[in-house]
Amino acid sequence: MSKTSQRSLSAPLGALLLLCALLLLAQPAQAGYQLGDTIDDFTLNDLSGTPVSLSDFAGDIVLINFFATWCPGCNVEAGILENDIHQVYRDQGVTVIAIDMQEQVASVQNWVDAQGVTYQILMASNWDLFSQFPVAGGLPYNAIIGSDGVLRYAQILFNEEAIISTLNNLLGFDPVADEARSYGQVKALYR
Repeated sequence: MSKTSQRSLSAPLGALLLLCALLLLAQPAQAGYQLGDTIDDFTLNDLSGTPVSLSDFAGDIVLINFFATWCPGCNVEAGILENDIHQVYRDQGVTVIAIDMQEQVASVQNWVDAQGVTYQILMASNWDLFSQFPVAGGLPYNAIIGSDGVLRYAQILFNEEAIISTLNNLLGFDPVADEARSYGQVKALYR
């Protein structure tokens, strides 16, 4: 690659990296919650227009995923949320709620159908709820609320390992060292 080509690629790439860094470091001045805070009840409509409240899932561990259909990272994580979290943990008392940010119901319904997700989808008409969470500077964004209603995890972008670790910790599953794993030990984790 010539030096001219390298320079023409490095300026936009540098600007993109700067924008990503700013999004990662941005924390709204209005953020109302911090880790360890109890999350207030909220109500949003689902895709059919039915009101759904956080309190409807009282006693569950709730993973909230803020997303938009135009967000590439959100599209990637949708399948993981469905297959590796919702399908695996729903019988353990874990509820996945995805909250779409300011899109039309028809667009979101088409996205749900294309992605094949079966977890709860709610519609946010503004960014007010999202801005209450710590470091809520961009999408995708995930938060985990313990069965006691306390915020236990909050992070921009998708970190599957951290989410699963947090869920396992809240469920009381003990991690098994790689060298100690056997079929029986792994199976015991999912009883």
